[in-house]
Amino acid sequence: AVVSTQSTGKGPLPDDIIHHVITANELYDEAGVTATDRITYMTDDVVTIFLVIDNMAKTLANMLVRVMREPRVYEKMVAEIREADLDSLQSMDKSLRYTEMVILETLRLHPTLMRGIRTTKHENTELNNGLVIKGTGMIFFGHLVLHRSSKYWKDPYEFQPERWENGSKDITPFTYLPFVA
Repeated sequence: AVVSTQSTGKGPLPDDIIHHVITANELYDEAGVTATDRITYMTDDVVTIFLVIDNMAKTLANMLVRVMREPRVYEKMVAEIREADLDSLQSMDKSLRYTEMVILETLRLHPTLMRGIRTTKHENTELNNGLVIKGTGMIFFGHLVLHRSSKYWKDPYEFQPERWENGSKDITPFTYLPFVA
């Protein structure tokens, strides 16, 4: 690990993400913040970091498996990456369009969350299909079911990054929700 040049008298401080979270919480100086608050903030920060890393790892693993199973997609993606302008994030964003479509399609077939929850705000909410929810309540929906529904997606089980060529213009609104909790 890289080490900081700062010293506590006991040797150099580690320069890793956990150390930075601890230091940031120690430096957080606001009136009324107790030691318990600092521990709560730090725990929340660390858990959030690991949840993000875990979701990114799962998404990348799913993407790599899908790409390896589809030689056509693999070849197109590799060719795009080899020709891409990688000098800046802005140029990468413009020159890696097919790679972006592969990521979108991966998230459609393997969303980071398996279900979402919405709360009705009004009494007797009527849904688009005529169903009425009596009183107020919660609506649970499955991302995986929604993303693989033949009602909204042509060949829903097929890995087709090209379905994103026109961005989301061809996608039925509110049928692609990879991150909605």
